[in-house]
This record gives sequence, C-alpha cells and structure tokens, in this order.
Amino acid sequence: MAEFTCFFFSFFIFLLLLTFQTSITIATYSGYQDSTKCSHGGPSIHYPFHIKGHSPLHHESLPGFELLCKENLTTIHFPSHGDLVVKSISYDTRKIQLLDPKNCVHGVFLNLNLSSTPFQYYYVLKNYTYLNCSTKLSTPSFTEVPCLSSSSGSHVYTVDPELHVPGSCNGFKTVAIPFKYSPYISDNSLGLALTWNLPHSEETKEAISKTTDSHTTRYTALGLSICSLVAAIALIIIIIIGIIKVSGSTWNCGEKEDPLLQSLPNV
Repeated sequence: MAEFTCFFFSFFIFLLLLTFQTSITIATYSGYQDSTKCSHGGPSIHYPFHIKGHSPLHHESLPGFELLCKENLTTIHFPSHGDLVVKSISYDTRKIQLLDPKNCVHGVFLNLNLSSTPFQYYYVLKNYTYLNCSTKLSTPSFTEVPCLSSSSGSHVYTVDPELHVPGSCNGFKTVAIPFKYSPYISDNSLGLALTWNLPHSEETKEAISKTTDSHTTRYTALGLSICSLVAAIALIIIIIIGIIKVSGSTWNCGEKEDPLLQSLPNV
C-alpha cells in the first residue's frame, strides 16, 4: 500500500512540473510578442507599432509607427493633417484601417501627405481635382462634398481632372485618392486604409513577429490542454487513493472482527 501511494505521489509531482514548464514556455512566447491595447475592444498593438511613452521590450522604436491612447481610443498622428483614429490593424496583410474623428474623409484626402511617412494608401489611387465653386452646381457630374462646403458660398466638389470646369469654379488641388465623394458611401464605413513599408533590415523582424504570434496561439492551446489533462488525472488519482484507503480499512476491520466472533461462547 505504501509503495502504491508513493508511486502515484511521484507521478502527480511529475505532472505538476510538466504543467509548470508549459506555463513558462507560454509566458516566454507571449512576452516576446509584447502586444498591448489602448482599450479592451481596441486593436492589438505590437511590432512594428508601439504606444508613445512605452518603449518596446524586444525591438527598437521605429519612426512613424508611434500610436497614442486618447480617451480609450487608439490614434495615430500625421504632421500634415493631425490625429486619426485607428479602427483595426491587420499584420498579415499590412493594413491599418483609420477613421476621421470629424467624419470628413475627403478633408483628410485633401491634406494628408504620406511622402515623409512609412505609409501609403492600401487601395489603387486615381487623380481627382478638388473644385471650389461660388455657386451650387446642379449637374449630375458634380456632387458636392458637404463637410468641405459652407453656407457662405463655398461649394466643394471632387471631379475627374479631364472634366470641363464651369466658370464659377476654380480647381485648387489635384490629388491621387482612392475614390471621389459619393453620398452613397459613408466615410466612416469605408474609412481610410493604409499599408506600410519597412526597411529591408526590419523585414526579417516582422516575419519573426508573425511566426511568434502563431507559436503563441499554439503553445497557449497546448498549455490549456495539458493543464486540463493534469487536473483530470489528479482527480482520478485522488479518487483511486481514497477508494484504496477505504477498502483497506474495511478489510482490516473484517480481520479484527473474526477473532472476536470466534471467542464468543456458543449459545
């Protein structure tokens, strides 16, 4: 009985050590990823991005990839325009989806200069001309951009550069943008999609980061499976030991009762 109990105790200690080692492995992989968020529902932030004021543990901060946490929102600052809200980040496709807090994407298109940043537009671009007209145009070819227009006589339109410009309008800027204004497209539903480029020396680091993210998921699942298995085996061991102890006690009691019965006088 003593040898049996010792065996199960040793096996239980082995399972505990295995669980401990698995937990350390999971923590190591998760720590390398160094992922964080500005809020519970916000996008996951890790390499190549980082939060301002928080130095990454496993890589150097890259210029242009600094994000800010403002009122539980994840934002990114562009010197040519200002702050934009980060809706989502896809590290596999290198796509960062942005929203304009003012709900005026074509105002962002007009002013945003990405030449000094590591970003560029995710979708194919086409040249459009911004027109400023002194009178409201009623032709179907011209759709006014409400967020850029004013009631004081300034009416703004985005049109194909080849289109004839009416005499009351002045084309003040032609820019390459993903789409022209349409009342059927909600600015914040389509949003601003950008992609990014990394220096050649950083490409390998990003590949390692993606591989690590995949490993973290696998090791986490493996760790949970092992922990569940250990808990189940431990419970079974405890039940078996309990049954053996109860059976042993019952057997010992039986042995003690037989001599007592034999010593009783026959009636």
